[in-house]
Amino acid sequence: MRTPPLVTTSPAGTARASAGVLGEPGTTILFGNERINDEWVSGFRIRGGGWLGEAKRFGIEGEYFWLAEANTNYSATSTGNPILARPFFDMLNGQETAELVAFPNVVQGTVSVDASTQLQSAGLWARINACCADWSQPINQCGARSADGYRLDWVLGYRYMRLNEDLVIRENLTSLDTANPGSFVIRDTFDTENSFHGGEVGTVYELRRGRWMLELLGKLALGNNRQTVRISGETTVNENGFITTDPGGILAQRTNSGTFTRDDFAVIPQLGATVGFQVTPRLRATAGYTFVYFSNVVRPGDQIDLDVNPNLFPPEVNPFVGPERPRFMFRETDFWAQGFNVGADFRF
Repeated sequence: MRTPPLVTTSPAGTARASAGVLGEPGTTILFGNERINDEWVSGFRIRGGGWLGEAKRFGIEGEYFWLAEANTNYSATSTGNPILARPFFDMLNGQETAELVAFPNVVQGTVSVDASTQLQSAGLWARINACCADWSQPINQCGARSADGYRLDWVLGYRYMRLNEDLVIRENLTSLDTANPGSFVIRDTFDTENSFHGGEVGTVYELRRGRWMLELLGKLALGNNRQTVRISGETTVNENGFITTDPGGILAQRTNSGTFTRDDFAVIPQLGATVGFQVTPRLRATAGYTFVYFSNVVRPGDQIDLDVNPNLFPPEVNPFVGPERPRFMFRETDFWAQGFNVGADFRF
């Protein structure tokens, strides 16, 4: 997922008003403005099915695959030097600014960003033979136990896919200003879910030569993606033992918080190639590659609005003045995954 600039720093000696502010000389982005959770992760896939009849012209197959959760964890702590800040655009005054996490003689604290991504999918389809042949036989003459030949099958069925992601920003601050003592715990949470249900069509080409096998697969699923975005924030203040907790953090305020759901059309193409070696008459060792693309998905980083009215910071200014920002808008992007696999194919 792509994230906007979330944590910044500035050189020692930077004026308080310019510290961590995007566009100011010396400001450096410590976290954000980058893609995260795009590393390799482990997973598994299980597939089963069977042919209906000795001719192997019609069969049923199903599969489920799951990818382990990809995680990104960032944390920075400072007693004031180095400077730490969270940038945003001040909609009240029309300029870039930043909320200070650590600044000399003003505040010290910790800021962390934690993000996760998890994908899983299942499918069930009919496999219908289009044409096949043994090398020694005419087309459409398939020996049930032939070692050499090819076949081309149509697949028609159902595809389910689910993509869950979240991004959480936390702060734990202590004021160094003796005139305004206290501690603060701030949290912004952005959570997304994409749940796809649709029909799937495709082809499978299988080539056999001796104990070796090559399978090429291409599928396309068309259907509905239920998009869900959950945004929430919270600020807890401890002033001389008097603790108050209010909704709203920095980037998650009453103006964009809540649960938002809609349905949208999506496509999921899938490509795969598998090489197999027949170890025994019933056991085949396999290795392969798979590519999956998921269109029109919502992802946490895209739902973050850096345009903020500071009057919303808890406790909210009353009467409220200025634009109601940040705001929520469904922002779509896409997702893709690729993987290499090794496995075993056991045939009864």
